[in-house]
Amino acid sequence: MLQPAFDYDPRKLPVVEAQQVYAPHAEATRTVDLREMVRILRRRRWIILGTIGVLVGAAAVYLMAATPLYMATATVLIDPHRSQVANTSDTAPAPSNFGTDDAMIESQVLLIQSVAVLSRVVDTLNLVNDPECAPRPGLFDPIRNLLRSEPATNGRSPEEIAKANTIDALKQKLKVTREGTTFVIDIDASAENPERAAQIANTVADSYFYEQVQSRYNTNKIAASWLNKQLDELKARVLASDKAVAEFRASNDLVTTQGQTVNDQQLFDLNNKLIEAHVQTAEAKAKFEQVEAIAKNKGDPGTLDQALASDVIKQLRSQYAEIAKNVADVSSKYGPQHPLVVNAKAQLREAQRLIDQEVGRILENTRETYRVAQSREQALKNSLGQLQSTSNNSSQAQVRLRELQREADANRTLYESFLARYKQTTAQESLELPDSRVVARADVPIRPSFPKKGLILALAFMLGAGLGVVLAFIADFLDRRVKSPRQAEDITGRPNLAAVPLVGTRELARRAHRGRQALDDYDPEKSPMLPPLMQPPLMRYAVEEPTSLFAEAVRAVRLAVQRTGGGRHGNLVMVSSSVDGEGKTTLAANLALSLAAVGMRTIIVDGDLRNPELSRSLCPKAKVGVVEVASRKASLEQAVLFDQATGLALLPAPPRRRETAFINEFVFSGSMRSLLGHLRTQFDVVVVDSPPLVPLVDSRALAEQADRIVLAIRWDATPQEVVAQALDTLAPVYERVIGTVLTRVDLRRLRFYDYYRSSSYMEPYSYLGQPRVELTP
Repeated sequence: MLQPAFDYDPRKLPVVEAQQVYAPHAEATRTVDLREMVRILRRRRWIILGTIGVLVGAAAVYLMAATPLYMATATVLIDPHRSQVANTSDTAPAPSNFGTDDAMIESQVLLIQSVAVLSRVVDTLNLVNDPECAPRPGLFDPIRNLLRSEPATNGRSPEEIAKANTIDALKQKLKVTREGTTFVIDIDASAENPERAAQIANTVADSYFYEQVQSRYNTNKIAASWLNKQLDELKARVLASDKAVAEFRASNDLVTTQGQTVNDQQLFDLNNKLIEAHVQTAEAKAKFEQVEAIAKNKGDPGTLDQALASDVIKQLRSQYAEIAKNVADVSSKYGPQHPLVVNAKAQLREAQRLIDQEVGRILENTRETYRVAQSREQALKNSLGQLQSTSNNSSQAQVRLRELQREADANRTLYESFLARYKQTTAQESLELPDSRVVARADVPIRPSFPKKGLILALAFMLGAGLGVVLAFIADFLDRRVKSPRQAEDITGRPNLAAVPLVGTRELARRAHRGRQALDDYDPEKSPMLPPLMQPPLMRYAVEEPTSLFAEAVRAVRLAVQRTGGGRHGNLVMVSSSVDGEGKTTLAANLALSLAAVGMRTIIVDGDLRNPELSRSLCPKAKVGVVEVASRKASLEQAVLFDQATGLALLPAPPRRRETAFINEFVFSGSMRSLLGHLRTQFDVVVVDSPPLVPLVDSRALAEQADRIVLAIRWDATPQEVVAQALDTLAPVYERVIGTVLTRVDLRRLRFYDYYRSSSYMEPYSYLGQPRVELTP
């Protein structure tokens, strides 16, 4: 344990003369950093461990009491293309957005949990009579039944109400989820019986498929009925429109064949024939002009197509060529005047004449053909003109006829479309497939899925740890007891002089046993002062165990008293506390013994006249004391008792039960002031064990006479507010308070509040066989 390193230098700051302005002690500011948080958790570890233990224990009890549930899972795949197998229409559009639309998939999830599907499951598995699916009473059901005037049956029978309750209970056992963004849906069913869980999961999947097929069947049936009604209406409309067309055509003499009127067909035929006749006339004219040109120009008729095609011209040209060859041969052989030559030329001219005659006949024939073609074309033009005139007269009737015909065609087309759709719908009524299929049917689970023991225990542990940490911080924040020297300094504004450790009960028991052994040798008639062995175990602990940490703390207080005294004679040191039971008497006795042990003339005065604990502990048989000496009923030498080992003088205060009013006012009297002044002249140090500050005002009167005031604070017991209130009572003499002393400090626990002032740093300095740290059992 390290004592605080304070130093009041009398040359620089004499405490008696220092004029300090007393300020009310503000709330101690607590700066919580990471190290302080760790210290809080360490010193409040039992709260954390207790909270963890409670929650883990509660979780364990719950796990032992909870009924295990088994979960079976059936996996369903939404497959919209599967139903297209039954589609008899090749032109029906494929469901493009069914599988990719999240809203549609979520709708299927809700459909699986619908009342229609679950109602079929209840009927199939007879869950109404299953005790596990029976509705269990809730915590607030009695209150609801009390506030409800009449049962909310809504006209339903008891069987229907029981089935509705069973469906509600079944919903609680089902969990239908979609796996991510896939088309796969998991149907989880939980039950106390594993076989029952698998049955429920598989039956829900089957009921979902049945509901899909039934829904499609009903839809097709409704569509077929509607189409049938529409077909009757369309059939009547088609018959009426066809009848209107026929009547209008008959009334306007618009006979048609192959979809056209006779007049239109004639116009079409005459127009085609006129075009053909015009082409033939043009051809005949071209041939005539060619033949005529050859005939006028005496050209070679061989170039004519007719001549080339005529067998007569071919023979004449052949004969002409032979005769021309013969003329040339004879002329070259006999000369131009030879009769053979003349005869040959005559034959050549005859051949030429025959050719010309044939060409003339061809020309006449071509002219006649051209004339016939012109006549035919003109006749066709005349006929076409007459038909066009007739057609113009019936054009308005044909416009109306075409309008009626279009209406009739539209009605017929719509009727045929509805008729085809009706046949398809009727055919699909007997063949429907659901849009989903089972990927994996539910198997009977082997082990229960609830409760998850490991998870629950882990959650209980983590929740307990978290809650314990929160409670630890709350408890530490709400704990207003003084726990560390730093807190005492922050509250009082004065240094903490020492932390007197708590002596273990074993050590106290050992010393008490030693005192009981010395009781047989004690004679109260010889000396009112108890022998050292019979005194309370802690009254002389500092001098009897000088190597202990207890003695080290007392020496620290003694050093503070000596330094602040400035070496002057007759210092009066008052030792007090906020309330009773804080160890001020033990501290005062050990401080006085320590001062006397170093050779200073020291007297300890029992100033607590109402509860003289010091006198009862050291000299319970004393007859005279402070009151008698101050009242001059006895001399100082008669009342003072001495400790033979150290030379410490003791002025007791024997109890006076019959003079309570006198005792209450005695410390305020001049006699008490004179007594203390006289003691200053006789001793180097006067130690006064005063009453507590908060409940009594006696200490305030004694404080006005004191030079130094030491405030004892019981560690981990005295609230900070009480210490602050005690300091308020010393406000007029605040500058005389030299510091505070923490008493009964558990040094091992102190390291969780102030590590550097705990026993950790004193470990190497424990010697002479003394215990390193005084502990409680």
